[in-house]
Amino acid sequence: MATPTLPNYHGRQLLRELKRMRELAGLTQDDAGKRLHMTLQKLSRIENGQLPGYHELRAMLRVYGLPRHDWEEALALWELARERGWWREFGLKDSSYVCMEQEAEHLVEFQLGTLPPLLQTERYACASLQHTDQPQTAVNIRLRRQQRLSGKNPLTVHSLIHEPTLHQGVDREQLRLLVDRALTAFVTLQIVPQTAGLHSGLDGSVMLLSFSDPHEPDIVFTESPLGLTQSQDATKTSAIRRRLDELTAIALPPDDSLNTIRALIW
Repeated sequence: MATPTLPNYHGRQLLRELKRMRELAGLTQDDAGKRLHMTLQKLSRIENGQLPGYHELRAMLRVYGLPRHDWEEALALWELARERGWWREFGLKDSSYVCMEQEAEHLVEFQLGTLPPLLQTERYACASLQHTDQPQTAVNIRLRRQQRLSGKNPLTVHSLIHEPTLHQGVDREQLRLLVDRALTAFVTLQIVPQTAGLHSGLDGSVMLLSFSDPHEPDIVFTESPLGLTQSQDATKTSAIRRRLDELTAIALPPDDSLNTIRALIW
């Protein structure tokens, strides 16, 4: 039986590889479908995001001419693709961003109204999420996400923070955490000063995620009261990257940003 659609990062890697193998074998979808005893519609769904069943995968590897001793990697990807994300335990209604953040290698973000979620204390998270439908669950999810900053493959984060955010409900505990996180090897923090005047960041917060797999396109998220908007369109992600580069250029250097935060602590 096929597993649900919209596979995770490992599933997307597997499906791209299956399509590549079919093309290398010189088979059209129609040809491959006939040899696999699979309808054209079914094969098309698989190549566009539906994970095949275990026996379907083995049949595809055989028909596409992959030697049996080279199947291990594809079968391992299939197992990883079937793993349930930790966020499902929280009943998260929209896991699109959390799922992508969990899989990403690098995050560049500009935060306009609140501090970056991965750099928040529990107290700050509680205050900023108090108006959500299930505030405690939202806080627990946010704290769980912060585990990406440590462990085997930590997320590399470049956070650009609008300076006025540091003066809105931020206590000393939160300021100290910002300093501590910015001193780690995987977090870069820069403050975009209010003296920078009008700039593109004032349009709203943006998050740009990139991945270790060069075939996995960048994805950008923007947030508004209506919810998250996302895109992997290369034109849009390139435009957002340029915007973030512009904000980086007008932001205080990391050392000056840290000194600014330290001055607020004392």
